Order: sequence, then C-alpha cells, then structure tokens
Amino acid sequence: MSAGQTRLLIVEDDQRIAKLLVQFLRFEHFTVDWLQDGEQAVSYIKQTPPDLVILDLMLPKRDGVEVCGAIRPDFDKGILMLTAHEGDIIEVTALNAGVDDFLCKPVRTHVLLARINALLRRQSKPQQSLVQIRDLLIDHNKRTVSRNGENIDLGESEFELLWLLASRAGSIIKRDDLFHLLRGKEYDGLDRSIDMRISKLRKKLAEKSNNFDYIRTIRQLGYVLVKD
Repeated sequence: MSAGQTRLLIVEDDQRIAKLLVQFLRFEHFTVDWLQDGEQAVSYIKQTPPDLVILDLMLPKRDGVEVCGAIRPDFDKGILMLTAHEGDIIEVTALNAGVDDFLCKPVRTHVLLARINALLRRQSKPQQSLVQIRDLLIDHNKRTVSRNGENIDLGESEFELLWLLASRAGSIIKRDDLFHLLRGKEYDGLDRSIDMRISKLRKKLAEKSNNFDYIRTIRQLGYVLVKD
C-alpha cells in the first residue's frame, strides 16, 4: 500500500498541533482525516476504519485510553498515542487498552513519520502468532503464555516485553532498544523501568519453571531470552 492510498485519522483537540500534523502528513502523500473529540472518533472508526490512528491522550468527552478500549475489539490496525505525560501507570493503562506505540509531545515530525511507517510495515507483514521457546509456548494472538500446558499470568506490558525478547530469542537486545520499542522514546541513561519490568517478568517465569532463568542479563549490553 502506497502512502497515497493509506488513510490516517488524527484525533487531537489542539487545533494548532492538529493542523501542523495534517499539513505535514498530506505533504508526505497520506490521506488524512482529523477529529477533535473521543466520542466522534469512536463512531467514525467503527463506521469507516482508517489504516492507522494517531490519538491524543487528553481529549474532550472520551480520553484516548477510553477510545482505545471502545474500538480495539473490532479494530486491528495501528494506534499511535500522543501524550504530554510520562510515566509507567499511563503507559501500562494505554497498552492494556490496545495502544501500539507512544510519542511524547512536542511532536518531532520526522520521528512521527518513522513511527507511522514502522507500524504500517508491521501491519503489512504476516505475523508469526505462536513461538515455542524451550518449554514456553507464547501465543501472540491470544496474548497467553504457558509452560507444559499451565498458563503463566502476565500483564500486557510484561507480555509485550516477553514477545520482543522471544522474537529475537538467542540474540542480545540492548536496553536502549527495548526502552525505545516499549516506551516510544529514546533512553536517557537513567530510567530503570525496563530493568524493573525484566525483574518482574523473570520472577514470574521462574516461579513456574523450578527457578530456571529464561532471561539472561549480559552486562553493559542488554538482555537475551535463552533459546536452547
């Protein structure tokens, strides 16, 4: 699908920001529609689903998280959330509602374009939905993880982290890359949220596997999910 055939929906109540984004993305040959409140967005998306939604967090009538929760059961395309707020609670809540990626304001247009193209590429590829790593079975479609038939209860952010590691099992993934993929921004060298998520995920996996350590820390490099 070329950019000209790709229809984007921007849901943003700040007219100045929205007009700049619409102008920029149309210049990049996307077809762009714009709405200003969450209630309109839910109705519009259900009637005429776009190829990707760029969704502000703070909206009149229904906020971005509410919009995600309302559309996700029937909408399988990308949702990119714009937010002026940072923090794990907001991001975890949004991920649980179905957001695919985040971008912090002020929006840098070249970064926005890169994120849009990455989401569109992901949509166009047939995804492998089942991955077997040792005795772990990870089902991306059902968002479940099991070991020898016994389910392991993971939160949405923990599942996304495990899926990223599993998709490159046996290879080291840098902390910077995990931070960027999961939080939608560059690593500042100080934030330890990824390490905390790794620790929680490692503990949950170990509890179901006689304390086997599936995730290895490679000092000063990153993490690797043990493949063999």
